[in-house]
Amino acid sequence: MIDNEDVVLVLSNSGETEEIVSLIQVIKRMDIKIIAITGNKESKLSHEADIHVHVLVKEEACPMNLAPTASTSAALAMGDAIAVALLEKRGFTKEDFAKSHPGGSLGKQLLLSVEESCTQVMKFLCI
Repeated sequence: MIDNEDVVLVLSNSGETEEIVSLIQVIKRMDIKIIAITGNKESKLSHEADIHVHVLVKEEACPMNLAPTASTSAALAMGDAIAVALLEKRGFTKEDFAKSHPGGSLGKQLLLSVEESCTQVMKFLCI
């Protein structure tokens, strides 16, 4: 569940996708901030968002220039850049990452002590 302390990041190359545009109205009624990444400065989504990030891709990698290929990669890269900027601004540490992702392989690497790691290796060698 989201609330008005959250921010919603929305990605749409055209900025006109009907499902997303109608969802934006629901999010706005909840008084939640919206960051939109689109390839269209004049789209409905770009005008409705609190912050619009324009990521223009002139041509898709698809030979017919139809399937979203280059535009999805560009939007992903911009999303990563925003995430990294927020990590730095908030002073997010390795410890914070480990606490919020304890089950993933990166979280386990951050949380696992040398002794625990050696114990797991020894168990493997005994099998």
